[in-house]
Amino acid sequence: MSIASLFRATAGLIAVAALIIQYWLLIQSFSGDLGAATVRFLNYFTLLSNAVGAAAFLFPALAPASAPGRYFARAAVRTAVTLYLVVVGIVYHALLASRWDPTGWQLAADIALHTITPIAIVIDWLFLTGKRDLSVAYVPWAVLFPFGYAVWVLIVGAISDFYPYPFLDVAALGYPRMLTNLAILLAFFAALGALLAALGRRIAQSAAA
Repeated sequence: MSIASLFRATAGLIAVAALIIQYWLLIQSFSGDLGAATVRFLNYFTLLSNAVGAAAFLFPALAPASAPGRYFARAAVRTAVTLYLVVVGIVYHALLASRWDPTGWQLAADIALHTITPIAIVIDWLFLTGKRDLSVAYVPWAVLFPFGYAVWVLIVGAISDFYPYPFLDVAALGYPRMLTNLAILLAFFAALGALLAALGRRIAQSAAA
């Protein structure tokens, strides 16, 4: 196994372990109700992004010739995954980390999901991902993932009155304020995505010079 594959396999397994721990903790918090725990699990962008990140690490490392392995090896796909996890890290540490003080297994999962995986994907993108064919054209479809997530959260929230993040909490903010927050967040995704595309092209050109 190459150093790149070993790095990706290790990062992917850390992400998988953190996701399993977090799911187990949710099951405990819902007194063993798997349905409720699963819906709550799917309500967090952090967990969905880490699941995608785990796939982006593991398939190219362990099954590079498979269809998922080839898909997650594409520069545009890896850049989109990097975008999601960078936003996870930025939003968590800038806006959410101060709102709670996890301990024990929750702290371990928290560090892995919000810090280790985002840092690992940035290292992977900078040093292990080919970026020669990367262009800003990937940005619109990359933003579809957070947009679809937001739609899902609003549907579940309308039914359960639970919103995982304060900036999407319709009950507390009302729809006008929440939609403004969502527009700002999606614009941030698009701007950061375009910045990654420009940076990726510059790195590729420098490597080829």
